[in-house]
Parts: sequence; structure tokens; C-alpha cells
Amino acid sequence: MNYTLSKHALDVIENRGIFLEWIAYTINHPTRKDDISPIESHFFSTITQNDNRCLKVVINMITLVVITVYFDRGMRKRGCK
Repeated sequence: MNYTLSKHALDVIENRGIFLEWIAYTINHPTRKDDISPIESHFFSTITQNDNRCLKVVINMITLVVITVYFDRGMRKRGCK
């Protein structure tokens, strides 16, 4: 999937030490995907390189813009599934 990153996503990637490769992996190989609405989807994947934490990538599916990215503590407890 071709996507762009919002200004907010770029800021949080830098501030939280999230790698672009992790985002691409999560979008292309999610362990879970929640379609919140026709516009917004949430992609989840376990990042083994970061202590098996669960990365959440929120995308506007109309514009294919990554809105935000963060490690979801609540999903880690559930195994990112």
C-alpha cells in the first residue's frame, strides 16, 4: 500500500523512536486490522525488535495518510491480536 505520513505522524515517529520499516511492516503484515469506519482503519503488529511491543498505525483509508503511530500498551497485554 502506498501511503504518506501526516505532520503529526512524522513528529511522533521522531519523538518515540519508531522506525519507518516498522510502520511498513505493520501496514503490510498486520496481526490485526480494525476498520473503525469507511474512512479510518487501525493496523496492529508485534515489533520483536522493540521488546515485542504492539505498534498501532492509524490510517485515513480515503487519502492513504498515516494519521498517527504509537505503541499501544493495552494491546500488548492481549498479544496484539
